[in-house]
Amino acid sequence: MRRGFTLIELLVVIAIIAILAAILFPVFARARDRARSASCSSNMRQIGIAAMMYAQDYDEMMPAVYHYYEGDSNTRYMGYYDAFEPYTMNEQIYICPSGRYTYEYWRVRGGGLPYDEGFWGDVMTSSYGVIARHSSNAHFGTVMWEGGWGRGGHSIADVERPAEKILIAELRHIRAMNPDQMGFTDDGAPLPMGDDGRVGYMMYRHNLMMNAAYADGHVKAIPQLTSVEPLLR
Repeated sequence: MRRGFTLIELLVVIAIIAILAAILFPVFARARDRARSASCSSNMRQIGIAAMMYAQDYDEMMPAVYHYYEGDSNTRYMGYYDAFEPYTMNEQIYICPSGRYTYEYWRVRGGGLPYDEGFWGDVMTSSYGVIARHSSNAHFGTVMWEGGWGRGGHSIADVERPAEKILIAELRHIRAMNPDQMGFTDDGAPLPMGDDGRVGYMMYRHNLMMNAAYADGHVKAIPQLTSVEPLLR
């Protein structure tokens, strides 16, 4: 004679399934984020290679963070994004699966210059940015990049210990140049991290880890920086 499940047996099975789900779902989420982090790392590796190729083609000089000219020509271009376009030819590698931002070019200097006609046109979507600083923050150096106003980038040969210096990071803006944007106080103390992995403009998107491309071309995932040294030239 066949008998069915009793109510207690059914409840036990449901409880076991719920326990297994509670155990496995975070594992699945971490595995999914590891896959996203791997895709992000691949993106940054391609951008880092583009940086190295650009430097080789231009006497070991990197492009400016952004660069524009005013006067008779009244033209402008956004530095490293458009500079790397011939070496990447793919807008998708600038987008991490875990997060992105949109930047409107017209905001540069209040929209007083014409729209860009480069890789992204008027608006760009990206997940990454360069580590830079403005000359007004002289106590913070710069890795490869400098601001606009007609200035160019730095020579790759000027970087001390390039394997320790971050060139490109996961950001929520095209660049991080002031101390607070790079996740530090003016005295060099690290700022607290938000629940979403945000520290200034820096984004630790992958289980509170951030992918970073270094000045020697390698890429790795790192926890929150506790020292400004990797951000200085």
